[in-house]
Amino acid sequence: MLRGGNQQPIVVLPCAAKVTLRDQLREARERAINDAEAYDELLSTFERLGCVLSGKVKTLGAYREHILSLCEKSPLATVVPKQHRDWHIPASVLYELVRNARNDALHQGAFARHLTTHAIQLEIILEDALMREATQVGDFMVRDPVCAQFWQPLSFIRQQMLTNSFSYLPVLYEGKWCLVSDQSVARYLRANVQERDSRLAKTLQAAMESDGSLLEEATCSHADVPINDVLLSCSQPILVCRRDEPKDLVGILTAFDLL
Repeated sequence: MLRGGNQQPIVVLPCAAKVTLRDQLREARERAINDAEAYDELLSTFERLGCVLSGKVKTLGAYREHILSLCEKSPLATVVPKQHRDWHIPASVLYELVRNARNDALHQGAFARHLTTHAIQLEIILEDALMREATQVGDFMVRDPVCAQFWQPLSFIRQQMLTNSFSYLPVLYEGKWCLVSDQSVARYLRANVQERDSRLAKTLQAAMESDGSLLEEATCSHADVPINDVLLSCSQPILVCRRDEPKDLVGILTAFDLL
């Protein structure tokens, strides 16, 4: 039930809808992290979530009870803040900070950064609440991961890693999925300073001919596997493949995704 006198029913979200909303929240958070004044997309995502939960198009203020009711599924909403108020702001307080700031006319500089910070903190609570009952690899994996190809030069693979803050990229090698890491690429490029320019221009396949350690075999799993079955393997990314076609990569799971 909702707080307050006007209690309203909450739409029960199927797992697929929760994952979709979680992904939208994550994408908005990542953009806000990269741009301290990019709060608009986070606020729009909150409103989209409120619309789904209430079943009606309203304002951010009108979605308060629905969104806070969802927040309460996470201990980050009230339980943890009660014990560690110096470190965590209760969800109800965060919501009011975000709503009031959104209504103010001036959104720039330090003011906008505070709004973005509070919106990110509220997003983290909502994400935790949405995934509270998730139990399978497919619930947490990042879909359609970026892959490296053997015909790509190391300069481009390096660029992909730096642009997206990737530590690993999947590579299909001789019918098996492997990983190329930022550590292995850095080691190969810096092993000989005089050859760094030419090594950057080499394709991954050409580089593999002189350094087989560029790739490491990946741990693979399936979307319907329980999370508890793969936790011990999360020191490196887990590649999620189709059961009936192991060469088809559908997702990637890292320890970061399970936080």
